[in-house]
Amino acid sequence: MFANAYRIASAFTLPVVISSRLQSGECAGAVGACVVVNRDGWVLTAAHLVAEIMRQQESAGRHRAHQSDVRQMEQDTTADKRFRKSKVRTFARPVADSVKNHSTWWGRDGVQLRDAVMQPGADLALGRLQPFDPDSIAHYPVFKEPGGDYAPGRSLCKLGFPFHRIQPVFDESRQSFILPSGTLPMPLFPIEGIFTRVVISAMPQAGKGGKPAPGEPGKFIETSSPGLVGQSGGPVVDTDGVVWALQSHTRHYALGFSPPAPGREKGEAHKEHQFLNVGLGAHAESILNFLNSRGVAYQSAGDAT
Repeated sequence: MFANAYRIASAFTLPVVISSRLQSGECAGAVGACVVVNRDGWVLTAAHLVAEIMRQQESAGRHRAHQSDVRQMEQDTTADKRFRKSKVRTFARPVADSVKNHSTWWGRDGVQLRDAVMQPGADLALGRLQPFDPDSIAHYPVFKEPGGDYAPGRSLCKLGFPFHRIQPVFDESRQSFILPSGTLPMPLFPIEGIFTRVVISAMPQAGKGGKPAPGEPGKFIETSSPGLVGQSGGPVVDTDGVVWALQSHTRHYALGFSPPAPGREKGEAHKEHQFLNVGLGAHAESILNFLNSRGVAYQSAGDAT
């Protein structure tokens, strides 16, 4: 059913790989997706991915500033060695679980994301890849028109890069990350779901003390299957490859069934609470409004007819 849609969407869907090294030395990799919008290199992805990238960049920047302060004090010949050592000890040392080194790979070597802007409540982010070769994308996306038929019951397909765990290695001599052998090419994975309804909701934003705070409401498409880890920012397409949404997050609805777990004793602690996991993606209407607000060119299904 989605073979042709997969062929079309795979051309404009790129992986996003976030590599980080903590102060403790531990390295970690996270995966998402982005959609290349046009020949100018503009891409759409999930705002929560870009927010995490910015958080890690800021943390790495604080580490660099700390290291610079330490070097500057250690090299200050106007002060004696004992004073320099005592002064360095007063500098706030980054905590062990803070990000010391960071890198993001946008599906191509040597490419950076520029001019990034976000609509956090709708979980949308927009930026421009540089440098960018427009001929590297065989097909650019067609977005569903806001006034089109959004009747529930249509089968849709989410695309992204789940089930692909990455453990990057940091090369001290080059001060860069190395992706392990077998990382590339990354397999693009489809999962089908039925369009169930349109949801007006808001992605929670970090408030004071890191506690979730309500964001601006956005318009989302809900599907009967979950979005998978690694599909955030990837397209939700119909059988013609037309983009209906950008995968955002998964929501869990309690079913009210709590059977006892097999092989366990009876009691509340041994019940299995069951849920329906549904996927939510930023609605094409929100996407096109966002692109229009930034003056970014795109093609919609209405333009194609």
